[in-house]
Amino acid sequence: MNEIDKEMTAKTLKHLNQLAMQAVRQKNYRQALDSFTQSLVIEEKLGMKAQMAESFFNMATTYYMMEEYQEALNKANFALTLFRQENKADDIAKTQEMICEIKEKTGQEGR
Repeated sequence: MNEIDKEMTAKTLKHLNQLAMQAVRQKNYRQALDSFTQSLVIEEKLGMKAQMAESFFNMATTYYMMEEYQEALNKANFALTLFRQENKADDIAKTQEMICEIKEKTGQEGR
């Protein structure tokens, strides 16, 4: 990928993230999920594991706000796996906290 392509990709990802965050603030969670998913497709294609982990974490947070706890848990587990692969200690900790909170909400503490 040349420098122009890298710059365009970075701008696209930044724009999608901004759209997603704006949608979350407006409680338009489905639109936010669409933007996070579009980011995830690009990140996966380019092998951007750390960014993929962030997208999964953001999706988990969004599903949590929607009270779709099982989907939130699934996305949080994907994020956790990727954060571990990237050795992101702080992100691992925040994701583990989220997983515990989701499990408490759903009565799955021991699982």
